[in-house]
Amino acid sequence: MALFPVRRDAATAEFFDGTARGEFLLLRDTTTGEILDPRTDTAFDRARFEHVPASGEGTVVTWSVPHTRTPDGGTRRSVVGIVELAEGPWWWTELRGFDPDEDLAGARVRVRFEKSGDGEHDETVPYFAKVE
Repeated sequence: MALFPVRRDAATAEFFDGTARGEFLLLRDTTTGEILDPRTDTAFDRARFEHVPASGEGTVVTWSVPHTRTPDGGTRRSVVGIVELAEGPWWWTELRGFDPDEDLAGARVRVRFEKSGDGEHDETVPYFAKVE
């Protein structure tokens, strides 16, 4: 499960509408055709951009293994990293299905989705998992 509940705002509403449907949405510049990260600031000309579904596939560019304390005093190791999406943009994410000690360079991954909390307004968020 996600580390904390995530809530939408006006700028993220369309992205989270997509994740609720199981779609990872990117932005397409209708002037240039360029595919952009969904966090791109489009406030200067919102009509110029449209949301388009990504393939959901990517490749691990780099990763890290943070250690966090668990409530019982133990340690939890998770894998986080940067994924280059098949469409080009990079996305910072949790990576699942990997041994924290393995070399992940170039590993193929696919987007998955999960609810970020149990609350009515907690959003569905993306993470990336190992492709077998």
